[in-house]
Amino acid sequence: VPFSSGFATPFGSQRRLTSSSSSTSALHVSTDPKRASFFAEPKYGEDVAYYEVMESLPSTGLPPDAARVTLTRFLSDQVRNNPELVPLQSLLLSVQMACKTIANLINRAGLVAGTDRLGGGIAQPQQQDALSDGRYYSMKRLDQVCTRVLRNALRFTGKVNLITPVARYWEEKPAEHQPGVLIASALDSSYVAVLDPLDGSGNADASICTGTVFGVFQDSSNPVEEGGLVGEFDESEQDTLVNSVLQPGKNMKAAGYCFYSSATVLVYTLGDGNVNGFTLDPALNEFVLTHANLTIPSRGNVYSCNEANSEGWGDEIKDYLRALKTGDNEAKHPYAHRYVGSMVGDIHRTLLYGGIFFYPSDSTNHPKGNLQLLYKSAPMAFVINQAGGKALDENCDELLNVQPERVHQKSPCFIGSPQDVDEIRKYLEQALAEQKKTEKPEQKQGRRRRK
Repeated sequence: VPFSSGFATPFGSQRRLTSSSSSTSALHVSTDPKRASFFAEPKYGEDVAYYEVMESLPSTGLPPDAARVTLTRFLSDQVRNNPELVPLQSLLLSVQMACKTIANLINRAGLVAGTDRLGGGIAQPQQQDALSDGRYYSMKRLDQVCTRVLRNALRFTGKVNLITPVARYWEEKPAEHQPGVLIASALDSSYVAVLDPLDGSGNADASICTGTVFGVFQDSSNPVEEGGLVGEFDESEQDTLVNSVLQPGKNMKAAGYCFYSSATVLVYTLGDGNVNGFTLDPALNEFVLTHANLTIPSRGNVYSCNEANSEGWGDEIKDYLRALKTGDNEAKHPYAHRYVGSMVGDIHRTLLYGGIFFYPSDSTNHPKGNLQLLYKSAPMAFVINQAGGKALDENCDELLNVQPERVHQKSPCFIGSPQDVDEIRKYLEQALAEQKKTEKPEQKQGRRRRK
């Protein structure tokens, strides 16, 4: 049926669109070629070329229905073949639920007033935590909210008890702001977990990526209480639970992180050599499989570190950096430098593209490094290790073999692609060998005791 109608063009004048059963649609516009080209239909050849390019893109390696594989379904399939993983499934689904809520909070952080420090840096009386020395400290409000969200999500399952380690568990005097780490104990199994609700919380107000980190251990000394109830721990029970998670990272049964940025991505492993990533689909509010069987590249071309601390680093680290910058390294080409300031963001990029992330000790500000071993670097190292990467400490020991003595113990770390970590290991080993030659006998004995 022929029709005609008027409409406004980008040039502000009225044009006529006509159509009939015997003719194709035509736009009667100005004869000016520049204006006419705006409405020109794409050429057939260009259209075909576009689709040929799209079809030539490499396959993602995901199954045809991967867009419909949710994290819940994926875990159910794993549990069906391994019934002993049922308690882990419950814990991971609780973390998933909390991460969805935290992602929403992060997205609204710039809109909601009051994410800055409470009371101008001092917590309100009802929010103060008394320390052993009478001092008070406050956490950022977003940190507090995310800790509460994660705690409530885990308690909602009715299958775990939780504590937030108090002042007596700190390695040293707490600073004004400290992370809200949680320790969870399953009531129906011997699993215990450590969780960092919001890594990189200082970035949230600037809309820079943040993340949640978790690691799960199995404690054979933790009695399974059939029909146990969620409740509060007394002081002795808290000490028992804290001691149960003081294990080297190699003992983890599961670990992962949730990355909040332009997309929300949850990556986890059950220690079976498989690492999988799930992206939160806002339309479904479900995590769907997008990164199946992740494997870190054997070598990358990016290094990630806080070079603001480089003045306090040892000569071996400075020599390694110089080699990366000039191309006088094993890769024979210069590396690029990328540093977000959020460990989850830097490790996630390293996992996908390869390279190395490191936070060494420095004599000026962080003599023991600046990352907590138990609930930050060890879980992330476990994920990287399961994806084919490596992780070291400054003594060239495997990071996953280091035994934590305190919940908030810090440790230098070097995490990334296997060839990149092997390269920096040579610099560290050379420095250790030179140190042994020059140190006095009493220094050697002290180093053995510390180790």
